[in-house]
Parts: sequence; structure tokens; C-alpha cells
Amino acid sequence: MKKTITILFLFLSALTVFSQAEKKAKSRIAVSKVSASKSLVNDLNTKGGIKSLNRILESMNDNLSVAIQNTRRFEVLTRSDIDAVIAEQGFAQSGNADISDKRLPKSGMIKGAEYIVTVAVDDYQDYTRKRTFKTIGETTEFRTLRYGAIVKIIDATSGSIKESANFTISNQDVVSEKAEDETSGGSQSDALISQMARTMCSNMANKIADIIFPPKILAVSGKIATFNRGDGAGVSIGDEYNVFAAGEDMIDEDTGENLGAEEVLIGKIKVVSIAPKFSKGEIVGENNGISKGNILRICKKSPESKKIMDEEF
Repeated sequence: MKKTITILFLFLSALTVFSQAEKKAKSRIAVSKVSASKSLVNDLNTKGGIKSLNRILESMNDNLSVAIQNTRRFEVLTRSDIDAVIAEQGFAQSGNADISDKRLPKSGMIKGAEYIVTVAVDDYQDYTRKRTFKTIGETTEFRTLRYGAIVKIIDATSGSIKESANFTISNQDVVSEKAEDETSGGSQSDALISQMARTMCSNMANKIADIIFPPKILAVSGKIATFNRGDGAGVSIGDEYNVFAAGEDMIDEDTGENLGAEEVLIGKIKVVSIAPKFSKGEIVGENNGISKGNILRICKKSPESKKIMDEEF
């Protein structure tokens, strides 16, 4: 009898663990290749600068999927991954492979994505201005790189755009050298381009994570609320978040579409500390029932976070 009870207990425990693992499965997101708008490409082919833009696109393609993966909220599938799987499946079905090998990928064995991310660079400027001081024989070079992109998050099940956002990043670097006075279109160093691409992709990844999985409160102790965003998730000391309680689902009477849950403002927190995987905020002003599970929406970035961003470039 005891043996039977023990076996039953182990079975139920295993079932519970399996159920929890199922609940914690990450959403799958496909990241398409970063591209540039046709009008921008045509313009740069005429005026010059297409090589520098291509380096930016290459760097963003290298960094975007990694940045999204680093949010720890998605299982990421990139376009290159999809192409590699399809190519391998084609070889497996070509007749040139040992079909008895169970390790060969079968047709249709690509995990479906719940969301698709597309990025299009639609704004780009890269130029250099130089001014020579003949009395000291030195030249000051002002080099500026700026580009912007549109990110679209697509619901893969319906094909509709869940949300879109615009991102812009710029740099002005000043270098002194002995050279002739000139003004010309210039290209930034690969190191600078890579640095800007990493920052841009990190900002995009954090925004994507916040849209699909808004920050939520994990615990409340006195006037301190802990929430599920940590270092590297775009959180800075002094940031302020509005706190919302989720209400009933809102259904469009004309289309029957679920527009999401109503959000009721119940308070505000100000970030006071940041850990690797979570942050803590002090409740400021009125507290109308802030508790575990409440949703956070950024309402004010700290001046310090803006200063850090400016100093990076």
C-alpha cells in the first residue's frame, strides 16, 4: 500500500513539474532580416553612402536577435535559422541522405512563431565637416551619423500588426588632426557603427519585450515594489512607472476582437535599485492597492539615463 502511495505521489509530482514547465514555455518570435527602404537605397546609390548603410544593416542583423534573446522572454528564430533548417530538410528529402538516420530533420519540423519582428531603416545621414585653423596648422573634424528605423511587431496567427514604433539614434564625434579644410560625405568607423547598432538593437529589444510582456510587479513590501526588469532591460535609477491593475477584457462589438484588458491607474513607483534580473521601486504618491501582478508603464525617464545615452557617443 505504501509503495502504491509513493508511486502515486511521485507521478503527481512529476505531472506538476511538467505542467509548470508547460506554463513557463517562452513565446516564439521570428526576427526577419533588417532591411532599408527602397527610397533610401535609391537616394544613397545616387548621392553615395550605400557602403556605410550596408555595414549598419549587417551589424543590426548580427545584434538584433541576440538583443531579443537577452531579454529572456522569447525563444528566438531568425531568418537565417529558418533558411538553414529548410536547406537541411531539402537535403534530407533529396535521396542523397541515409533515410534510416533518425537524426535527419523531417519536412514541416520548423517551430511556429507567435510573433514576427520586421525592421526597416528609413532615415540615414552620414557626413563629415572639417575646419582648418591655419595659424596652428590643425584641423577639427565634426563627423555625424544618424539613422532611424521602423519596427513592426506582427501577430503571426492573424497577420495583423500588433504595434509599430520608430527609433532614432545619432552621434557627433569630434576629432582633431592636421589636414586640409574640406567638407565631404564620410563614413564612421566600424567600431562606432557596431556600438550604435548594439544600442539601437538593445532599445528595440526592450521595447518589443515591453509591448508583448509589460513589466509586472513581483512583490510589494511596505513602500517598495519589486518588478521583473533588471540590468540591461532599459531600466535606470530614477525612472518613474505608472502602476495599473488589469480589469475586464474589452471586446470590440463590431468585430468581436479582444482589444486587451482594461487598465486602471492605481499608483506610481520610482526606481531606487537595479539587480541583474529585477529592480525595486519606491511607491510615490497615492497607493490605491498596488500588489503582485500589477502592470507597469514607463511615464518618465530619469535625467541620468538620458545623460548616459549622450555620453555613449
